[in-house]
Formats: sequence, C-alpha cells, structure tokens
Amino acid sequence: MKGLTAILGLACAVTMWPDVLVAEPVPMKVTVLAREAKLDIERALVDDDRLLVPSEYVQAITGFELKPQGLCAGDVCIPIPSDAGWLVKQDGATYFNVSGFAHKVDQVFAVDVEQKVWSFTPVPRAQTQPLLAGNAPDFALPNRAGKLVRLSDFRGKKVLLLTWASWCGCRFDLAGWEKFYESLHDANFEIVAAAQDTGGPKVVDPWYEKAHVSFTALTDTQHTVSSLYQMVNVPSGVWIDESGKIVRSAEVAYSQKQHVLGQDIGDDRYAAGLRDWIANGPQSSYAVTADKLRPRLTARNAQQRLADAHFKLGAYFSSQGNRELATKHWQESQQLSPDNWNYHRQDWSFDKSKEMANFLAKVRKLGTRPYYDPVEFPQPESADSGAK
Repeated sequence: MKGLTAILGLACAVTMWPDVLVAEPVPMKVTVLAREAKLDIERALVDDDRLLVPSEYVQAITGFELKPQGLCAGDVCIPIPSDAGWLVKQDGATYFNVSGFAHKVDQVFAVDVEQKVWSFTPVPRAQTQPLLAGNAPDFALPNRAGKLVRLSDFRGKKVLLLTWASWCGCRFDLAGWEKFYESLHDANFEIVAAAQDTGGPKVVDPWYEKAHVSFTALTDTQHTVSSLYQMVNVPSGVWIDESGKIVRSAEVAYSQKQHVLGQDIGDDRYAAGLRDWIANGPQSSYAVTADKLRPRLTARNAQQRLADAHFKLGAYFSSQGNRELATKHWQESQQLSPDNWNYHRQDWSFDKSKEMANFLAKVRKLGTRPYYDPVEFPQPESADSGAK
C-alpha cells in the first residue's frame, strides 16, 4: 500500500503543474523512444524540450492510459489539471503534455532538440516496483530469425538470463555456455542470451554461429535488458525460477574461470552453482533467499536514469548512421554514469584503432578495485546454513 499511497499523494500535487505551452506551435514530426519502442509521430506540438503528443500515444510513452477521470495505471488514477495547457485541442486533434507529466512523476527524459528526438525512461514506479519485489521484468527481443521472443515465454522453466557483446571477450565463452546447455537442456532449463550490441545481427550472429548455440539467442540493440536489470557490464547473468522470480541478481557470468590480461576473471563455481540450483531449486545453497536478495535490487537514481536516456538516444542515432550524434549522447551518458562499462565499451567499439587503448586506460584507473564486482558464493563449511 505504500506505493499506492505515494501515487495517490501525487494526485494532490498535480494541480500545481505549471509546464504549459505559452504559444500555439505548428504541429511537426518527432521521434520518441519509450518503453522499448520507437514512435514516429507525424504531428506533435513542440516548444524547446516541451512535448505534447496526440492522445493515442500517451500510454505508449508513459504507461498510463488517458481516461476521462485522469491518467490511469491499474487501479490508480492521477487527475488531469483543469489548466487548458495540459490537454490542447488543435485542428480537430487532442494533444497531451507528456513532458510535463514526466516531470511530475519523475519520468526522466533526454532530448535532442535539433533532431526532434525524445528518449523517455520508464516511470520509476512502473519499472522498479516489480524488480524490487523480486519479479523478473519482462521484455521482447528478436531472435536470429527476426521473431520476437519474450522472457515470459519461458515461464515453467528455470532460466539463466545471460548478456554478452561482440566487443567483449566474453563472446568466446558462448561455446562454453553451449557445452553447459547441451548437458542440461532436458532439465526444464533454458539459457536466454541477449547480446547488448547496437551493431545488431551483423556483428552478433557470426558469434552465435561460431559457437553453434542451440539455446535462445537474442539481439538487444538498445541494451534493454541491461536497463531493466540494472547491469553495468557484460557478461552478466540473472537466475530466474519457474514462476518468474529472481533467484540471483545480476553478477559476472562466465561458464568457467578465464585468464585475461594477467587477471583471473570469472569463477568455476558459477556454473557449478547454476547446475546445483537447476537440480535442487530453492533448496540449493546457491539460491539467494528473498531477504538477502532485496538489498541487491536497488533502484537507479535520477542521474543514472538520465544517463540511460542519453544512451538510448546514442543507440538510436547510431542505428541511423549518425556517428557524431551517437558519440555526443554516449559521452553524455558516460559522464553521468562513469562506472557503467557498457556505455563506454559500446561507444569505443566503433573506433577499433583506439578501443583497446581506451579500455586499458580506464582499467588502470581502477587501481586495486576489481573490473568485475566479486560474486558471493556459499562457503563450504556453512553450506547447510543457506545461501550467502
């Protein structure tokens, strides 16, 4: 009820919304990136970074449905202010101020004003509440045949959600995960691999093919999975049980220990623990109990969410072949969230002459800090006491 109370309390404040258009603008075409979708809106009202869209796009951008009683999500409705600036009727169309709404519900967005492209992060309550409750956020991504696959398609199976990228040495570990999968794929288990790679199938598919993967192989050009699960590096793995609950949150996921650049990375215990959990379920000492998992599922702050919005803008412009604008927004995301390796390495991957030098320079700045956060495993002597 706390989340519900917070939203209802917000309804008392929305009557103070001042974010209105001061002049009647000419409708124009804009692009909006929101909730895993790219929306090309032919007629929107724009004033600098303020954006009013035709009413039929409101739910796609905000997750709230525009109804006579207000903006509604489930049983919660936020009344619409009576100020005419929030619902504007012009040339027979009704427009709603989505940028003003975003400000009041803490839905962070970034905009490239000149290009008329907006990037909206999810409304925090809609994104973080399921995650903080230990529910695995759903998503839909294309497989190698171009068919959309949802995480929820695998309900009833244990799942390793695995991220990797063509610009990471972990691409060579796909073969290791395929060997692991071949030994267990009849055990009501699935590996769902999502390549975090704006290069798309062109750079991703050759690595899937080289490893002869038979598990679910997806391409994630927008880094959607990393955003949803708050991942900052690859490879990252999340264990998800048959009911869609998170059993282990995002952590480095190699199929076996690797020795790279003079360092040991990964741990043989990760795959061994995964195998134990597949066999024993919640009785496995590698399964993290809900009370110990909860502190690991922290919400991103506003600055980190703004970094993600800029990263999505960069990914969009990269897909359009505009490297200058892609770099501009990616560098903004890196400044806002400097510890997010995915932001840096995706950007660097497009300049092979500097990619390794940039990577090594940033690694050196870590000093004694590890490149990957250490993974917590149960201690052999305390295996009977449960997960650590």
